[in-house]
Amino acid sequence: MDKSIKILEKVMDICTYRQKILASNIANADTPNYKAKDINFQEELKKAAESHNVEYKVIEAPTTMPNRDGNTVNIEVEMTKLAETMLMYNGATQLFSTRIRMLKDAIKGGR
Repeated sequence: MDKSIKILEKVMDICTYRQKILASNIANADTPNYKAKDINFQEELKKAAESHNVEYKVIEAPTTMPNRDGNTVNIEVEMTKLAETMLMYNGATQLFSTRIRMLKDAIKGGR
């Protein structure tokens, strides 16, 4: 399989996983002592490119200060991260579709 397709698949997998984490953060915005979580996208992509490992290292998301109840979720930050991740996912799917279309055209002989 084409190397670019494999990389795009990994990008989409990592984005999907991150979206789940961010959605969990948002769902727990009112849970006392809940610590916001995230993954290091760059690090996970590098690991995924070097191996077939599909386990991601979940980290406590850096925050400025916890709320009075110990919760570290900031809805605005989480929504921004979610939007960023969705844009990255959409970009990867568009590139994936374009690459598949190019391969199909090459197989058909450009017809």
